[in-house]
Amino acid sequence: MKKKLTHVGTLAVIFILAVFYFEYMTSKGNDNMMADIGNATLPRVYFSVEGYRLNPMNGYTREMDISSMRDSITPVTNNQLSMNMEAEDRKVSSVDYTVYSLDGETVLYENKLSSASEQMTLTFKEGILAQERVLAVTLHSNTGDIYYYTRVVTPTEFNLTSCLDYVYNFHENVLGKKENTGVGAALEPNDEGDNSTFSHATIHSSYNHVTWGELEPQVTGEERWKIIETNAAYTSVLLEYEVSCKGEENETDLYTVKEFFRVRMAEGVMYLLNYDRRAEQIFDGSRQVLNEKGLLLGVTSADVPYMVNSEGNVAAFVQANELWSYNRDADEISLVFSFRDVENTDVRSKVSDHNIQILSMDNQGSTTFAVSGYMNRGAHEGQVGIDIYYYDIETNSIEEKAFIPSNKSAAIAEEEFGRFTYYSEKRDYLYMLVGGTLYEVDVDKNWDEPIVSDLREGQYAISESGRWVAYQTGDSLETSAQVIVKDLDTDEEYKVEAVEGESVIPLGFVGDDFVSGRAKQSEAGKTLSGEKVAPMYIIEIRNAENKLIKSYDPGGYRATGAEIDNGMITINRAVNQDGIYSGTNADYITSSEEREESNITLESYVTDLKKMQMRLTFIDGIKDKNAKLLKPKQVLHDNPALPEFEEEAERGYCVYGLGEMLGLYKEAGTAIQEADRVSGVVIAPNGQYVWERGNRNLIYQITGQDELFAYIQEQLQAGTAPLDIVNQLSEDKGMELTGCSVDQIAYLINKGTPVISVRSGEPPLILTGYDEHSVIYINVADGQILSMPKNQMDQIMLQEGNEYIGYLL
Repeated sequence: MKKKLTHVGTLAVIFILAVFYFEYMTSKGNDNMMADIGNATLPRVYFSVEGYRLNPMNGYTREMDISSMRDSITPVTNNQLSMNMEAEDRKVSSVDYTVYSLDGETVLYENKLSSASEQMTLTFKEGILAQERVLAVTLHSNTGDIYYYTRVVTPTEFNLTSCLDYVYNFHENVLGKKENTGVGAALEPNDEGDNSTFSHATIHSSYNHVTWGELEPQVTGEERWKIIETNAAYTSVLLEYEVSCKGEENETDLYTVKEFFRVRMAEGVMYLLNYDRRAEQIFDGSRQVLNEKGLLLGVTSADVPYMVNSEGNVAAFVQANELWSYNRDADEISLVFSFRDVENTDVRSKVSDHNIQILSMDNQGSTTFAVSGYMNRGAHEGQVGIDIYYYDIETNSIEEKAFIPSNKSAAIAEEEFGRFTYYSEKRDYLYMLVGGTLYEVDVDKNWDEPIVSDLREGQYAISESGRWVAYQTGDSLETSAQVIVKDLDTDEEYKVEAVEGESVIPLGFVGDDFVSGRAKQSEAGKTLSGEKVAPMYIIEIRNAENKLIKSYDPGGYRATGAEIDNGMITINRAVNQDGIYSGTNADYITSSEEREESNITLESYVTDLKKMQMRLTFIDGIKDKNAKLLKPKQVLHDNPALPEFEEEAERGYCVYGLGEMLGLYKEAGTAIQEADRVSGVVIAPNGQYVWERGNRNLIYQITGQDELFAYIQEQLQAGTAPLDIVNQLSEDKGMELTGCSVDQIAYLINKGTPVISVRSGEPPLILTGYDEHSVIYINVADGQILSMPKNQMDQIMLQEGNEYIGYLL
């Protein structure tokens, strides 16, 4: 009996030790001051329209900037809107709702529901939704107010129900691979369609590719429908969902999917104008994801963000909005960060309005990363901002270092904060560029101060790693005689200075080598449109010790800028004609710095079932194909820094397309060209439409503006710069439209504003109208009203650099 008790006791001890050992292996040294991220708690709010469940809205715990909140647009019929609420554990007592102008400056209507229920009807004043507006809904709950936003409009002659029905049927027929249902007839297969990977399908892909080949997709969970744009010309809809597909290494694979439609009804016939589907396999470290060559990422984009340590044994990567780390030597895979809940059932945790960026990795593989955008759950649930984390690979824990909130939309906040963020783990300092101010944040002491303020585009440069920054110390790009080059890891710096009468201009970095240019202030001039130019007569490259290692003389030309990519420096050159600089052929130089090659590379491979897939390949292979799965916990005992910067970034022109915001651009012309490429829209900082594909008259002529045309002609004849003229006419809403075609600028003419074409050595033209084939213009030299074929105008202006100037009313 005693022996039996001893045996049982021994087993109990072994069991307890095993439990402790298992806990150690899954937490790797974490103590009890750890926590999971927590569940999502904010109520879900969406709308019922024509039998469809539409536009689920993010809940915010602070009031947001109205002009930036344009994730969706909700149709309102007969001045009523059916709103649904799933409050979960929150107790909502009442609801306020307000209608604003697009810029958020004017309140057009306010109302209140004294009690809240699962389904509520919002009513609106007659006529206020004839134009597009912004609706703000406030839920008053027992734990505080929660805010929701969508654009609203009365969809007169939009054929909205027919458009939604078409999207639904097309979507279902694609998933079911149903023949003869109109899918094949709507597609436009051509060379633009890439049928090599299921991560992307478009209207130009083949029928078999659009219908998922042999993957047999099955929707799992809830589909989220969002109307992005709707007007008389077209309706754009985005569907987000997850599908389970036939697998290879595993029985099935799970994918996140974003499916975008742009459709139109004309004379009773539905047309598919654009189709774009992006799918990304959800990486699951508990399944078979390793083979002898490396880490199998599966079906995903060819540019998966990843970083490897200098030892070549640890790789971190971002896939399907999750950050993973693989340590080959320790044989461990860690899910470092994800908003997706453990059961993968809560739709609020699947909202993809955030971005994960790997900032740096040390020799051991510990990783600094940023989560920017909308926070689905956790301590900052319902906020927009950027969260800085440090993942300690030794203790298998993540620690929040700082959170910087924003009142802008998730997409805009991602762009603004994503311009420059760097964390120095050595010094525990965070650096951020907000607007024109470079901030230094002491994370430990939770204070911040600006290093330099009032920087404009072109006055600073940042290395690819973020470790090095260079910035001018003077007031303007053209007159600054000094640049400070700073190593943010060591806080050491050196200066590059110009001689009297000259300026020094930061151009960028090649690795740690700094590239700058020198310009004579006496040679400063303008472009044809009136934009200032600081022409550089020499380009210099300096190493980290401030030693000049290479210089470049553009000869009889002047350099106006540089673009750096993979060690190649493209020099933009111009010729000077009486102080007016016109672009000419670019030139190229290379740096002497050699790029370090890693033994871990991102490569593609192909299989019959899943086509092209991605793999992190280890040159010397993988021995153990069954790595341990770790799930780091978050350290709680350190309070994160919470700086809130006073300065706001200059927003620029927002391009929206394919169901999301694609970027912020300084120049309207660049934004328009990008929007045209994806059949999207361009939005000004105040929420005003600058440009949209297709939503204009086929024929238009500005009339009743003879005085305006005469004034512009008089000013141009007097030598006033076109940009100065349009800024006077529009309260500084002038726009550089360089690079645009006549068809692209026709949208602005259709809004009643003339466009000026700038030509070298020839009088400008004032474009005032168009038809399907021609453009109408005023010749500034003699005031004649003439017309020219659009393609002829495009050819002439192409030789002149396609320089146009326009403005918004």
